[in-house]
Amino acid sequence: MTPPDFSHAEAFARNLGWLTQGELLSLRHKRVAIPGMGGVGSAYLLALVRLGVSKFHISDMDIFEQANFNRQVGAFMSTVGRPKVEVMAEMAADINPEIDIKSFGDGISKDNIDAFLEGVDILVDGFDFFALDIRRDVFKRCHELSIPAITCAPVGMGAALLSFMPGKMSFEDYFRITDQDSEEDKYIKFLIGLTPRPAHRGYLVDPSYVDMKNHKVPSTPIGIQLCTGLIVTEVLKVLLERGGVKAAPHYQLYDAYRGILRKGYIPYGNGNPLQRLKYFFGRMLYAKMSETATQQEDAPLSSVMEQIIDQARWAPSGDNTQPWQFEIKSERKIIVHIPEIEQDNLYEFDHGRPTYLAVGMMMETLRMAASSHGLALRWALAKDAVWDGRAQEITVNFRKLKKTVSDDLLDYVPLRSVNRFSYQTKALPDRAKKLLSDEIDELFDIQWFESPVERRRFSRLNAAATDIRLRLEKCFKVHKKIIDWTAGNSREGVPAGAVGMDKVSLLLMKQAMKSWSRMDFMNKYMGGTLLAQLQMDILPGHKCAGHFALLWKDGGKKDLAHIMQAGEKLQRFWLQATKQGLVMQPSMATICFSYYAEQGIDFSEGNLTLANKATRLGNDFDTLLGGRLSDVVFSGRIGYPGKMRTPERSIRKKLQDLL
Repeated sequence: MTPPDFSHAEAFARNLGWLTQGELLSLRHKRVAIPGMGGVGSAYLLALVRLGVSKFHISDMDIFEQANFNRQVGAFMSTVGRPKVEVMAEMAADINPEIDIKSFGDGISKDNIDAFLEGVDILVDGFDFFALDIRRDVFKRCHELSIPAITCAPVGMGAALLSFMPGKMSFEDYFRITDQDSEEDKYIKFLIGLTPRPAHRGYLVDPSYVDMKNHKVPSTPIGIQLCTGLIVTEVLKVLLERGGVKAAPHYQLYDAYRGILRKGYIPYGNGNPLQRLKYFFGRMLYAKMSETATQQEDAPLSSVMEQIIDQARWAPSGDNTQPWQFEIKSERKIIVHIPEIEQDNLYEFDHGRPTYLAVGMMMETLRMAASSHGLALRWALAKDAVWDGRAQEITVNFRKLKKTVSDDLLDYVPLRSVNRFSYQTKALPDRAKKLLSDEIDELFDIQWFESPVERRRFSRLNAAATDIRLRLEKCFKVHKKIIDWTAGNSREGVPAGAVGMDKVSLLLMKQAMKSWSRMDFMNKYMGGTLLAQLQMDILPGHKCAGHFALLWKDGGKKDLAHIMQAGEKLQRFWLQATKQGLVMQPSMATICFSYYAEQGIDFSEGNLTLANKATRLGNDFDTLLGGRLSDVVFSGRIGYPGKMRTPERSIRKKLQDLL
């Protein structure tokens, strides 16, 4: 079909009414400079073209890549690897074939600023946030040439607008950024000047993705589109001389997520005493975010086996111990090495049952990852394998499938984590419970404990287990080893910020954990376990949808292979919960000490008080389970996440450390 002849009047006629005929004609002959064709710049270009502007100078030295897909209007699979200025010029010309675009494909430098600004009526800032030095140079030259220059920053799900008009305060005078400032100070000054009264921090759910040092910060298409609306409106008012433009140090900020519009005036810009105070706090916040920024993973892996293992390493393990090493034997075979179970670790009851549940969970993750590469796997223990805590080798063989099998649960592997805080008490819908049950019903019966009375009973059992373990030196040594007191995520332990206690309690806990004598003194004479029971078990045990227990369908004694098969089912159960928007926390300590009591094993080194507590715990747990204590494999609490965000979490060792 032959495309119709282009008609500027017809193409942009729907702007009339908000614009006069004369104004539309005026816009047609205005020239707009947009440095940067990234998130905001590319959106500005197309919006201004659709408004009727027909002359542009655009610049960018970058190419499109998949990391641009969430926000950049020119980013498509068909444009990956292509220069941004080239793609955007084509898209603009596809709207208006008569468009006049001068492209600067090598970007802007001091040498070509005047060429970039020659004949333009207004500059619209499309620079990346971190391109501060060249931004300063361009805005300075605009001020010298009396060219209006507007900047609008996407901040979360909002936008912050500043207009620098001829004869008014300059960019330099407003932001007070100097050549002597460090890179860090420049970013802080720019940010507090852009957002004098920010609204976004209240819904930044995971600060670890704010990596200022590596110039990687989160963004949303919401913020980009809001910026586009604000800045194009401001351009319209400036170019058509409609008035109403409030130049810097006036600012306006709109946050769609919180429904907040903030407008204000900052005398002297960043020289204002209040801004100086914000700068001081901004430095502290910058330092904190630098500590918690997500550590970058390694580059994509070329070997299929490495790619599969890289996904499988995200499987959970008790206290994030990751008790496995992978040996790649060939393109179709790996050996998984499991170390000897630590005899002094009381949590490794029944010759390391928790470890081998985790190994089974890892094997299921390995299977799902393999299927995404068109491979099936079969694992086998050594023929002479004995379940007595000794080291094990598991052989995993792969074979080619006729077609690749997609498993939706694989996507949730890196998202699944333990949430030890309070949840919502909203009941689980029957559909969610059925989906969970369908994942495990070949091996397990599932018992739910959802009423307030049942939740209270289960939380008391967990609290009793906490009371026991906090009074044992052997458990103290485990806790001291695995709790990570450094800020942010932990590769080889559990972050202190994720254990479920408030900040004051964590400070007390940190001091107590410096030695067993301190911890023992607090437990004996300062009610040390009561605070932990309350915050880690009683309150969160009630604040959830319910507790659950997975029990063997057919009972009887199980071997090591059965435990690993149970782990496979458990991983699918947990991933299905994650898919349904649910969070979980295991309560394995309750099973652990009940097991010792049931088997008559002296775990307490002769402490009759603790032995008696374990006996009562086991009896109460058996009663709650209807006499099926010997069948229980796993238990925990579940529900929809509460208001407490837990961005700190256990992550995993790097792949090279596991090979």
